[in-house]
Amino acid sequence: MKIRKFWYLLLLLPLLILGGCKNQASKKAPAPLTKAEAIKIAGKSFKSGQVIQSLKLSSDTSSQVVIANTIFGGERATFHINNQISSEGKTRHSEIWVNSNHLYMNGSSTWYKADLEKMTSHTYADVVAAIYNNPILTDPSQINYKFSKKKTLYTLTGKTTDAKMIKAFIDSIASSLPQSTNQADVLSRIQKYSKNSALTVELSIRNRKLVGANFFVNAKFGKLMKVRWGQSFGNFGSHDFLKVPTNVLAAKPLPTTKSTKKN
Repeated sequence: MKIRKFWYLLLLLPLLILGGCKNQASKKAPAPLTKAEAIKIAGKSFKSGQVIQSLKLSSDTSSQVVIANTIFGGERATFHINNQISSEGKTRHSEIWVNSNHLYMNGSSTWYKADLEKMTSHTYADVVAAIYNNPILTDPSQINYKFSKKKTLYTLTGKTTDAKMIKAFIDSIASSLPQSTNQADVLSRIQKYSKNSALTVELSIRNRKLVGANFFVNAKFGKLMKVRWGQSFGNFGSHDFLKVPTNVLAAKPLPTTKSTKKN
């Protein structure tokens, strides 16, 4: 009897294997995204990621580029920003952390603490709004897109000439990019006297998740200068637990310079 059961199991085994293969084969790959589905996915909120905000001012003879490369995340939004200013072949770098209304800056390997608004002319709320509340990512359906697919990557590309939407986009950068009060004044003048063209948008989706978002506005400033405002997102969900490092929190108060009166 045991021998018969043994042979019965051997005969049954190939059928079980074939049945398992058939079940696996019957699992279909996900249906391709539609344009409407891609737009809906692009509008989902995010807790963390990386964003590069930039301003390029150029003419036929010179150019200046201001860049803020920011990692953001945490239970209370925290920002680690690497700033770069390039002009006339020279580049200056600075590193800061922003948490609440505090600004922590690295000066010659020593961390200093200062009031964010006093140092940069923008508030913590400005930074949060500029990065977390991009008006197009909040509602991507505002734009008329072209939709394309390459292997597993879906891309939405479009543009708008809506003056209010363009102004809101530039405002968010101009109110959070400056690294000093003087720079904030310069950006304000550029913003005021520039003539803007269209806002171009590119949204990238893979595995039913937003993986990249690029926004650019080109403008003219006076007769000779060209301006380009930019904001590029990526690495979503990579810094959900971002915190200001302990050694940075132990920063010294930023020294203040006092003018001396002459007798």
